[in-house]
Amino acid sequence: MGKHKWYDCIWDFRLVDPQGRVVWRDRIKNALINQGESNMLDVYFRNDNAPTQFYVRLCNDTIIETDTLSSVQNEPSGNGYAAASLERSEVGFPTLELDDGDYRVVSKEVEWAASGGDIGPVTSAYIATSSDNTGLLIAAVTLALERTIVDGSTMYATLRIKLK
Repeated sequence: MGKHKWYDCIWDFRLVDPQGRVVWRDRIKNALINQGESNMLDVYFRNDNAPTQFYVRLCNDTIIETDTLSSVQNEPSGNGYAAASLERSEVGFPTLELDDGDYRVVSKEVEWAASGGDIGPVTSAYIATSSDNTGLLIAAVTLALERTIVDGSTMYATLRIKLK
């Protein structure tokens, strides 16, 4: 993955413990999945199939470029986990800016707060057009290490997507 030289998406993750201390941070580049590539072209050039909503989801799986939502395995359930809503609007992507001469959008910060037990372990995060497996798998990132969101802790993520 990572073959798209015109597309650059950076995810910033951090985990905060129950006392408010940052336990770890990661900054990772994500890969555009085939369904995401197809959907971008379909929406922009054919004015078709524009998603109304995005979701940021977690899993304990290695996502590859040819995957679809139905092939992604081991999404957490319970203990406060839910797909994080990322609106396709100025709310979900409040910032459109120039960065080193190229335009990018910056997402709002999404979060997963573990309550009543741990969330995970998780190894990947991904952007989808649905909170279930009926939509499209747009992009994915593999975390630097397997992570568990321990009860009382919160994991946050922000995306920066640039076309260059």
